[in-house]
Amino acid sequence: MDSNDTLKIALSIAGSDTSAGAGIQSDLKTFLSLGVYGCTALTAITAQNTLRISCIEEIDPAIVQAQIRAVLSDLPVRAIKIGMVYSKGAIDAIADMVSRLRIPIVIDPVLKAGTGATLLREDAVKSLLDRLIPISTLVTPNIAEAEFLSGKKILTLRDATDAARNISNKGAKNVIVKGGHLKGKTSTDVLVESTGRIITIKNSRIEIGETHGSGCNFSAAVTAFLARGFSVHHSCLMAGQYVREALRGAASLGKGHPISMPRSFTDNNAERYLVLENLQSAVEAIIKIRKFYLLIPETQSNFAYALPAAESLEDVAAVSGRIIRAGKVAMQASHVRFGVSNHVASAILARMAFNPTVRSAINIKYDARLLDIAKSKFIVASYDRKMESPEFVHEEGASIPWGMKKVFSSTPDAEIVYHTGAHGKEPMTVVFGREPSELVRKIQSLLNRS
Repeated sequence: MDSNDTLKIALSIAGSDTSAGAGIQSDLKTFLSLGVYGCTALTAITAQNTLRISCIEEIDPAIVQAQIRAVLSDLPVRAIKIGMVYSKGAIDAIADMVSRLRIPIVIDPVLKAGTGATLLREDAVKSLLDRLIPISTLVTPNIAEAEFLSGKKILTLRDATDAARNISNKGAKNVIVKGGHLKGKTSTDVLVESTGRIITIKNSRIEIGETHGSGCNFSAAVTAFLARGFSVHHSCLMAGQYVREALRGAASLGKGHPISMPRSFTDNNAERYLVLENLQSAVEAIIKIRKFYLLIPETQSNFAYALPAAESLEDVAAVSGRIIRAGKVAMQASHVRFGVSNHVASAILARMAFNPTVRSAINIKYDARLLDIAKSKFIVASYDRKMESPEFVHEEGASIPWGMKKVFSSTPDAEIVYHTGAHGKEPMTVVFGREPSELVRKIQSLLNRS
């Protein structure tokens, strides 16, 4: 198979960072780790480390254009990230080259480095607002950048929403204001979509000070996911998850700010090992829960966990032979492996089509009394298998994706989905979570109330 059939290409138009913690170098690392081939066009060369930027040399705008032209004339670029632009000349050169393209363009409005150095000249601000913001698919400012672009002080989530709307009114199709610098127990990003819909994306806060490169990690990750064909919303969700991992792995390599260290979402060894390890730990925990055996249906249970951005059943790990009931005990029939589940894995893939961060699921017995308890704690939804089209009934493996699509189209945040069966089909309940340990807690809380 030709590599262009599978490997997507993205272009980063940004400055060079000699420490490789941010800028072009960081973007290339992020693209590669997310399965995207990265190309570059330099706008400036900086001499910097984790402490400071000592000098900046602007690239001639004609050379900036020549770089972009060289890439676009030969390679099938699927998305573009524009980071540090520095000068009016560079902005005008970039806009002239990309304004008519029909591919996603992500603008990371870099104003200052974490060390305080100015990365956008004052005479370039108007060009940024007039020429780049209006051609963007997505603008990704942090709080300080959103304040600058909108002219509004941001102290609350409502302020961030107002600022995002303001930037959207300047021509940006979609705007996400990153909330890492807002106070609160959670880090909340606000996405204003082109339709006007407002989405808040919440993550538990990682206690870490100023880091070098996390902003570049986010915008480059969004660009990579857009290049792979995901929606803006889903790209932002997964990019946020990616940056969280990068912050967890931040390393103090120099004397200044720690450098965020993204790890690969597509590494066939490390990532698969982590999925198997986390799933196995959760399976061991769930079968030890008192009375869990009561939740195992006649067809037995399975517990599954998908790789990030999973696309097929082979990307989903589960228990080979399922979790079985032996008297009053739940037992793991065999090892956890990839590609051994059909029904639960299909449910996860269908769920990930609506929210790629929800990657784990377990099926349990349908129990009306337990569902009543569940409705007081979780978002519960159902579908009727009797309404299923004959084409899905007779097609192996098609029923679950059909049912899940119906549910998540109307109830996108559903955590538990059930059906009451059909002719020859056992009723079933599926519980979803972001990771296996979350499902252990959900099952435990249900049994505690029963």
